[in-house]
Amino acid sequence: MIFEKTVKVSNRGMICIPAPLRKKYNIKDGDDLSIIEDEDGLKIILIEDIESIRKRSISAKEMIEIMEKSRKEEIELEY
Repeated sequence: MIFEKTVKVSNRGMICIPAPLRKKYNIKDGDDLSIIEDEDGLKIILIEDIESIRKRSISAKEMIEIMEKSRKEEIELEY
């Protein structure tokens, strides 16, 4: 679902991120955002803290196990 809402830029260059988007992306007071300009226009990206990233990551051991399993499956498909 695409969320669309018009916001105004203040005389200090600030915008208000609508509450539904703040809730959806867990944006809180004091969070850092990055504004990127590309060929499509401006993009606002939430900069996650390192702990949030760590919680979603996997260990090197887990990655090796996934790769080994994938390789075995690929070899089985070849025969």
